[in-house]
Amino acid sequence: MTRVNMALNLSPKSFESARKLLNGFWIVVPAYMVLSLFMPFLVLMALVLTVLHALEIPVALIKLRGKNLPTLEVASKTLLYGFTWWLPKSLEA
Repeated sequence: MTRVNMALNLSPKSFESARKLLNGFWIVVPAYMVLSLFMPFLVLMALVLTVLHALEIPVALIKLRGKNLPTLEVASKTLLYGFTWWLPKSLEA
């Protein structure tokens, strides 16, 4: 176990549970898009989240360098899911 895993008591099972929960949140995306028509600040929040995910791409590429994953896959999945995708991937054996 790495030092991070020991400090946070992380396991692959806990990441799988979190991933299943976060996949359930995708139902929120269509509702969010409809609500943004009536509440413009939600568009601003979406832009901020997109920028934050884009800033994660270099970190994800560095962390996943040894995994032999295509750069396009790392960039696109990081843009969609952020650290909830690349962090568990980087901790895999």
